[in-house]
Amino acid sequence: MSSPQPAFLIDGRCKHKTSNALKITFMDGPDGPPLAEGEQGVNDGKGKKFATLLGFKNGGTGNHRLTLRDGSVINVATLDGKPSEFTRVDGTTVGTAVRGATSQVLGAGGNVVLTISGDPVEAKTPELFRLKLADASGAPVADIDIIRKASGWSLARSLVNLDMTLYWWDHAGQPLPIPLLGARIAAFRNFSDLERDLILAVCVDIVIGLRPYIAEMQ
Repeated sequence: MSSPQPAFLIDGRCKHKTSNALKITFMDGPDGPPLAEGEQGVNDGKGKKFATLLGFKNGGTGNHRLTLRDGSVINVATLDGKPSEFTRVDGTTVGTAVRGATSQVLGAGGNVVLTISGDPVEAKTPELFRLKLADASGAPVADIDIIRKASGWSLARSLVNLDMTLYWWDHAGQPLPIPLLGARIAAFRNFSDLERDLILAVCVDIVIGLRPYIAEMQ
């Protein structure tokens, strides 16, 4: 079954900060401030931060941070062998990601908000991973392409037959010395605030935390 036509795109491009920590910047248009920014290990201890500075910790487990355009902050605790935890700065739970061959993202009350599975035709290519997101009813919410090589930006799903000028989405750029180059979210409808927060947190968990959300990522 083919996916519906995307309503809009969000691009999340990853790079190194001067501290050598990874940073992913999410843009929902060619102009204006970022929709959100994710940063590696902001809430980690001095030991982990020093290892990052020296280049020994290039993504992976840690206490990462997602800052949204409105100034709200979500802590992304990327854990090894355990569900990832997404919380507000006051400790309030936003959600939890239970990873597996198919992953579920749960809300604060333990209810399923999103189910994440691999694309049934082409979940993994040398350039990217393809993920499909559905809501609790099983309806498609978005596709996410996780970019593995710079050429993947040009291969990732783009807007078709929409009255928009977004030529900049497909600028491939140069290869970067980072594990994953970023994420492209093709949304099929407007997100609720909770869905938006969880989807962006999942992208941080994958691109910076290097957590597998489908079998093909193992």
